[in-house]
Amino acid sequence: MPKMFDFTVPPFDRLRPPEREAVIDALDIAYFRSGDVIIPADQKPDHLYVVIKGHAVERDPDEEIVNTFSAKDAFDTMALIKDEAPANRFEAAEEVIAYMLPRKVFLTLVGDNADFERFYFQSLTERLEAQAQLASNRGMASFMIARVDEAYLHPPITAPATLTLREAARLMKQKRATSLLVTGFDGRLGVLSGTDIREAVLIDEQPLDMRIGDVATFDIHTIDAEDFLFNAQILMTRHGVKRLPVMKDGRVHGVLELIDLLSFMSSHSHLVTTQVDRAQTIEDLRRAADGMVPLVTALHGSGVKIRHVTELVTALNRKIFAKLFEFLAPPPIRDHACLIVMGSEGRGEQILRTDQDNALILRDGHGIRPELIAGFCGNFNRALLAFDYPPCKGNMMVTNPEWVRTVSEYEDALHRWINVPSEFGHLNLAAFTDSAYVAGEPALLAQIRDSLFRRLTDNQAFFSFFARPVTMFDTPIGMFHQLLTDRHAQAGELDIKKGGIFPIVHGIRTMALEKHVQDTNTFQRIEELARIGELEREFAQNLSDALAFLLDLRLKGRLERQAVGAEDGDNFIQTRGLHKLQRDVLKDSLLIVKEFKAKVSHRYKLAAFS
Repeated sequence: MPKMFDFTVPPFDRLRPPEREAVIDALDIAYFRSGDVIIPADQKPDHLYVVIKGHAVERDPDEEIVNTFSAKDAFDTMALIKDEAPANRFEAAEEVIAYMLPRKVFLTLVGDNADFERFYFQSLTERLEAQAQLASNRGMASFMIARVDEAYLHPPITAPATLTLREAARLMKQKRATSLLVTGFDGRLGVLSGTDIREAVLIDEQPLDMRIGDVATFDIHTIDAEDFLFNAQILMTRHGVKRLPVMKDGRVHGVLELIDLLSFMSSHSHLVTTQVDRAQTIEDLRRAADGMVPLVTALHGSGVKIRHVTELVTALNRKIFAKLFEFLAPPPIRDHACLIVMGSEGRGEQILRTDQDNALILRDGHGIRPELIAGFCGNFNRALLAFDYPPCKGNMMVTNPEWVRTVSEYEDALHRWINVPSEFGHLNLAAFTDSAYVAGEPALLAQIRDSLFRRLTDNQAFFSFFARPVTMFDTPIGMFHQLLTDRHAQAGELDIKKGGIFPIVHGIRTMALEKHVQDTNTFQRIEELARIGELEREFAQNLSDALAFLLDLRLKGRLERQAVGAEDGDNFIQTRGLHKLQRDVLKDSLLIVKEFKAKVSHRYKLAAFS
């Protein structure tokens, strides 16, 4: 059994071969019944315990659970390193089977291996990097077993060898293709790329009426649709080719291009982009939108950092919205209106398809018939519903006349939201503050944003009121750094949005608005606030890291719920399902949130409202 010890789990992945052998030789296995004490309080442990199966907990002197341990988690490392008795008790919450590594062997590893030792004294950033590396390794493993037909395959476009270079270029432009399959004079299959045409005409000075059969490459390599993508990569690398015809049932099924294979390795983003760019109908666009959830799932499973995921998904979402606007907006609306997204979509922090948060800005004196505007807004909303973007619960959508206004009408609304303080007005203002351009005339949004910043200059009373929601929800971490989970409807779970994400987002939004920061993305706002000296750089980095981890945990929970068809509680995470490293980083992140809330409260004198 000890030979089955998993050395891919940090920090054991940092051990050298002789050290791994020493671990295997020294390991023993212990069994504990539910309720058994594994490490008593006030007693130095003799072993490091690594859970194989079951669930253990750490209880403080008040019998509160301050930590939980499941498969592959280890405890109590710090008591061993510091050579002291733990203040808390470790016990089995259910039947537990665990490896036992003698204290002497563990301390030898700590003393001899600096990387192993460093793991236990990591900063929040370093722990996040370790977490990302673990996920990245899993993602690469999934690529190794992916099939060719799981990647994007270009439709096969076949042309006879007698076609001229001019005709081939026109055909490729018409079909938006980068290559053609050529049926040779002798029946062999060949490939002609756009590069082949350019080199023949521009470098070799061949006439445009030259036959493509004299330029195409024959005796090409092919691959079966059921083969592994990894083999396709080897084939391309070995023969220096960028395209492989893909065969299925003896026929050409499609063409795999190198860029698409590389995109699959980085989790399918190019596939969605290509589908959006080539969409000719709303149905084509819907199919592209359907690729967003698999894309996010693949990116997350590959260990891609959450900020990169949100940036990519935001860019793709906006391409989809802009393309839909292009399909549906009549010329007067294209010329005299601006489509914007708000809230998390405007901040570029929307990951899965959640509420529609959009609005339309109309030019003053636009002269567009009201029925034309209403018709576009209704069609846009219905199309997004068909794409599985649910309606906004707060009705912040283009189907609501409150969010279809002229520039002057929006400026009047801003005046009311700012000068007549109310929860409703500040909710609208917060959403609009995060707005971002999608399609139409961008100058219309820029004009309103300039007006917003002018109205808020030297208005400290407004910011004190606007910042109040930052302290509305308790941070779910206790005095002894234990995670505080829900005891009622969501028992054993933690509301990651109210407890962690929202205070950061709204606190940073308030500071950015006060300092006229133009960025809408929270990460970019943090960076800019640090640059201008409103946040200490080290704290700003910790705050960004904390937000990234909290967003990542929420995405993990949403994907898990989606996989089993659950819809409710998508802001809750089940802390028991987290491994030790994740729980430690969660605690560190929530402590950062708590510190940030204290800073915001002091800055805007929020204690006066309590």
